[in-house]
Amino acid sequence: MEIFTSLNDIRINNKTAVALGTFDGIHLGHKVILEEALHAAGEDDLKTLCFTFSNHPFNFIMDRDENDPHAIKYIASNEEKTMILKKMGFDYLVNIPFDENMMKMRAKAFFRDVLINILNASFISVGFNYTYGARAEGRAEDLIEEGNREGIRVMVHDAVCVDGDVVSSTLVRKMILKGELDRVGDYLGRNYSFRGTVEHGKKIGSGIGFPTINIIAPRNKVLPPNGVYFSSIELEGRVYKSISNIGVKPTVGSADKTIETYIFDFNDETYGKEVIVSFEKFLREEIFFENKIKLHNQIEKDCESALKYHNKI
Repeated sequence: MEIFTSLNDIRINNKTAVALGTFDGIHLGHKVILEEALHAAGEDDLKTLCFTFSNHPFNFIMDRDENDPHAIKYIASNEEKTMILKKMGFDYLVNIPFDENMMKMRAKAFFRDVLINILNASFISVGFNYTYGARAEGRAEDLIEEGNREGIRVMVHDAVCVDGDVVSSTLVRKMILKGELDRVGDYLGRNYSFRGTVEHGKKIGSGIGFPTINIIAPRNKVLPPNGVYFSSIELEGRVYKSISNIGVKPTVGSADKTIETYIFDFNDETYGKEVIVSFEKFLREEIFFENKIKLHNQIEKDCESALKYHNKI
């Protein structure tokens, strides 16, 4: 998959099937839009292209840094988004910053200068609530009208519902913040995960018989409530059963928010390696224990619960 981070760098000679959207979560609603572009490309011998933004437009408009507590947080980071799109089979990813030029670009200019002249679009796939152009002046129906005029097919998709709820990034964020990770998986079509490099910890877990691997909880992603979760971890292409804690480790007096994961039946060295920790279900809140013996006893109980969970699925 060829990746472009600036409109000025794009040189595409082939006709393309374009999926348009912020795609900040790549949930089930987004996947319908993306899969339609893949389907159309197969039918009409087109190259597939996803056009999206590397930052959230709302954060730029409101002048909020991604680490600002009031900023909209990622469900899928840029790296995770890239991995998903590559796995889906897209030929091109245009992942550019939403900046002042994009914010001020009129809808007709976006259609003509970007979609036609730069992206070479022959087919466009969008969601029912897609907007574009300055002050969101362009709507999905405007895309259809412009497409008819230029001989470009435009497919507008209805909302996708799960359990009677419209799947949206806003709803998924709310569920993550509530710790409803088992429900989140149903709306994303995958478990909610964190990617990171294993770092050295204080070896507290090793000292009480439960060595963990540690990654920093990213500030720019939506974080579930502090606590213990049933999880799985991917390391060097293999997936292992695990149990994870996200939080500040109150018993040992740490203020840094980290994700600690104990991997069942695993003893290999992991420092400096890339891992993906997937949260599957909430078990309990983070608790302060009076001493490490009580902490050890609780972790034993947590691991028993985790193994029962993993052996059922």
